[in-house]
Amino acid sequence: MGDAVVEPVAVDLDPLRRSAGFRDILAYERICGTPLYRRFVVILIAVLLFAAAMLAGLWWLGRNDVLAVAPVLGAFVVVYPLLAAVGFIWYAIDLSRRVKVAAFAWQNGWAYADSLERTRRPGAAFARVARGRERAVVACEDPRMPFELGRHFSIARGQEAATIQRPFAFIELPLPTAVPHIVLANRKRSIIPTLGLGRGAARMELEGEFAKIFRLIVPQGYQQDALYIFTPDLMARVLDLGSATEIELVSDRLYVYLPNSTRFDRPETMTAALVLAEEFHRRFAARTELYRDDSAGALAARAGVSVGLRGQRLAGRGISAIAIAGTAGVLLLSAGMTAFTFFGGDVLRMLGGG
Repeated sequence: MGDAVVEPVAVDLDPLRRSAGFRDILAYERICGTPLYRRFVVILIAVLLFAAAMLAGLWWLGRNDVLAVAPVLGAFVVVYPLLAAVGFIWYAIDLSRRVKVAAFAWQNGWAYADSLERTRRPGAAFARVARGRERAVVACEDPRMPFELGRHFSIARGQEAATIQRPFAFIELPLPTAVPHIVLANRKRSIIPTLGLGRGAARMELEGEFAKIFRLIVPQGYQQDALYIFTPDLMARVLDLGSATEIELVSDRLYVYLPNSTRFDRPETMTAALVLAEEFHRRFAARTELYRDDSAGALAARAGVSVGLRGQRLAGRGISAIAIAGTAGVLLLSAGMTAFTFFGGDVLRMLGGG
């Protein structure tokens, strides 16, 4: 028998085809409850007042001949307003994109949140961050295509700084049952930290084009379970729809990780994301709804636990490339300062011919 015919989800993309106007931004901030000090008009006025103050300062320096003595002050006075203007433009562009995504979500009857913190999603990319923030989160509860999507940012200070990682976009899909922790790391485009993830785990080398794009990381002893889920036809659709992504199955959730540059405010990008969400939800649900871990034991089976303890989480949390680069930079700087302390005087005398 063939697959049952499922009526596609009707989606209105018109809000993504229109630009966000000034009134749209004001309405968005009012609906989302944006604090007064973070609102568009307040920040715009602050930038304009700052620029006016800098220009007044430049006029005063020129009138009192201070620039003739210290012209570098004039450069600072000019550069700071320019930096403020560039920062405001970037902020306004990002805000207008969120306004479009929100209008799209509301038009289709879906939930939307401008900002979420400490959501504690089970995905490894979320769990390794001490504190994270999600922006422009859209949630659909349609049973044919339940999903959440948005962008994730690390927020870390002090000792939490070691958990910082590159921002990324994500799509979260529910699974009908819990499955072993499986990560499909992209060989050509790393999105989330996978270095050190799955210490002692099996790294499966599958065949064909799939093996050229993805490296499959599974808990040791769960290789056959991974093959049960990732059938050839499923791997083919993953290649068709998600070859530029990284994918994670953990507990009863599936995560598709995309680059931070993903523009959900563009109609073609949102369409591709929704096609991926619908197909992945349907295909992965079909492959996982009957899954049970035979090694979990009779006690776990009676308790309704579908995955044994060894298969629930891969060891490690992954190491961020940003954390590695930052640590290496600090070490190199410290080594350089130490070397200059001991040998700097001799080097300067050699260069000076002394």
